[in-house]
Amino acid sequence: MEMVEKRSPLIASVRKAFSALRFIASASEPVTAKTLAENMSTPLPTTYHLLNTLVTEGVLVKNRSLGYRLGPTIGLLSDAYLEQGEPVDILEEPLKELAMATGESAYLSAWRNGEIEVVATAEGSHAVRVMELQRGSYGHAHARASGKLLLAYARPGLRDRYLQEHPREALTPRTITALPELQHDFDLIRERGYSTDLEEFSDDVSCVAVPILLEDRIFAAYTVSSPSSRFARSKEQLVKAAFDAAHTAEKLLQSD
Repeated sequence: MEMVEKRSPLIASVRKAFSALRFIASASEPVTAKTLAENMSTPLPTTYHLLNTLVTEGVLVKNRSLGYRLGPTIGLLSDAYLEQGEPVDILEEPLKELAMATGESAYLSAWRNGEIEVVATAEGSHAVRVMELQRGSYGHAHARASGKLLLAYARPGLRDRYLQEHPREALTPRTITALPELQHDFDLIRERGYSTDLEEFSDDVSCVAVPILLEDRIFAAYTVSSPSSRFARSKEQLVKAAFDAAHTAEKLLQSD
């Protein structure tokens, strides 16, 4: 009986290209061909061939002798992805379930073109609740649970640029405005895995925000807002509910 070799349904060269893009995207500075070849365990000539192809397609650009970074085609693909309704369509159902489970207003926020935006909201069911945020970009990220979370998990360059371009006003006596204190708060957020706003943006309002992670990088954030008196009594339940929603969202993203 003749043996038939079973071929993989995956194209190895395409997988290598995406592995290269992921590695370059995660780097804080341009990546050299040698560094990429060592990371991928690929011969240097093969790596150059791959990189030259991606540069030709505009997916990468070569930064003179420094190395390679993402190119303009990646930006076009990202914009097209968002215009087609993502991540709202995938992440809106867990958001609604989060608002239903807690009875509190909840919203989804993410980075968009260097700004932090609310991309979806869900109203709470409690008679006394926090008013929903409007969709679109918002300021004062340094004073909001979602803003601090997205800043804490952002690349250092993106975070530094945002903080330089946006004034850090004191909106309440609890608002953190000093950069060293804010950086310390970012460290704590990454350590515990979630962010809080305890009347830092508005009196009598407290919030918790948790990250939605994709391949260990932040994709978006869920936030639950509550009157401070109720938040103090139910913080642990709110944090758990937000994490449950985020884990559901992550599974949806991975299976999409």
